[in-house]
Amino acid sequence: MNPNDFANSKRDSKTERDVLKWLRAQEDVPKFEFIWRVMNINAGKALPLVKKGQLKPIFLDVILRRGLVYGDASSVEWWIESVIEGLGYGKVLKIIKEHMDNAPLCVEKSLYFLPWLYENHPEYHEEINSLKSEFNGKYPNFTSKRSVGTHPTE
Repeated sequence: MNPNDFANSKRDSKTERDVLKWLRAQEDVPKFEFIWRVMNINAGKALPLVKKGQLKPIFLDVILRRGLVYGDASSVEWWIESVIEGLGYGKVLKIIKEHMDNAPLCVEKSLYFLPWLYENHPEYHEEINSLKSEFNGKYPNFTSKRSVGTHPTE
């Protein structure tokens, strides 16, 4: 299976099912390497593989961290959504919060989507509100003219 060919092909549910079947038969590292290579070419084709490919949490952590930085303001939702079941809702919030001091743009992009992504998980609503309050307290006038990266622009 060639990740370049898959990444550059049109989206096709049969091909995606075949790739997922093949991926699930692979060992952990080759599975991650395949998805990572697809992601470098076409994140839109890779994220469904992330969500359904049964990756170990350590790999999902790496993918989420990449998505927080390189996902734009409209696609960061897809990055979070692709890992949230495998990592766990609490772990995703923890990773987002870890970016507060060094990469506030990552947090700001995520805050918009968290209420929707956690809609059916009321046990995390207080934590999300706390994260929003902390962000607004640290960055009361946060603005950015870019949607990728880690820091605001002035």
